[in-house]
Amino acid sequence: MSPDKKVESFIKKHRPLTKKEIEEAIKKQAEIKKRLTRDAQVLEQNLKKFNQILDPLIDPETGNVLCWVRRPTQQEWEEMIPIELLEYANTGETPPPEIIQKYRDHQFEMMAKLIEIPKHDAKWWKANANLVFQALFQAHLTGILRQLGIDVENF
Repeated sequence: MSPDKKVESFIKKHRPLTKKEIEEAIKKQAEIKKRLTRDAQVLEQNLKKFNQILDPLIDPETGNVLCWVRRPTQQEWEEMIPIELLEYANTGETPPPEIIQKYRDHQFEMMAKLIEIPKHDAKWWKANANLVFQALFQAHLTGILRQLGIDVENF
């Protein structure tokens, strides 16, 4: 398709608004804003509810929901990411054995904090999560961060 035809096609699909249509859209937005709350307590409750949204972790083979995962707040995320391991993330080096040992159960602790249904402690997740589930959990968290535009390597 020639550039002129592309422009014509775009303009046909997305015709410019008239002055009257623009004014009506602005008035409509103003009316909507009047109906929205500015009550700080209500807004804080809305934020708390928003931070409690659960996402399903789905078995790609069967389509069954395996568990429901809560999205971490920024503070939780920062507390969960071991800074000592980040130093080795993109270097290709293996962390020293003492650091590996220190964070051996880290992923299970993350599961205990973020998986809301079923709710279990890190010890239970370690006993019941196989390597495939661990990979799915990590891919789920990485996927959420990628959706938000945050570039993440193995954490």
